[in-house]
Amino acid sequence: MSLIYVVTFDIENDKLRRKVGNTLLEFGDRVQYSVFEIKLANETALVKLKQELQSLVDGYDGTANIRFYYLNHTTRTKSMDFEGKAVACFPSAQIF
Repeated sequence: MSLIYVVTFDIENDKLRRKVGNTLLEFGDRVQYSVFEIKLANETALVKLKQELQSLVDGYDGTANIRFYYLNHTTRTKSMDFEGKAVACFPSAQIF
């Protein structure tokens, strides 16, 4: 079963902020400028993503706050937008 996270970040430096955003786009969807919903196959993928982000942030002297919020199935199904519409769309079946 995959892992779903909301990842948010607050980074002062434009160049670093862009790099972090581009890295997160490889793993999921941008829902706001500094907010992403990412889907990872397992904990190993989470560790890899964190290592990639850490390598970008290493050596940067300014503020670089990156947070991961885990969303379980129940939390996702109860999530909604401002108008009350569900934000989680789970397919009834996946055909490969």
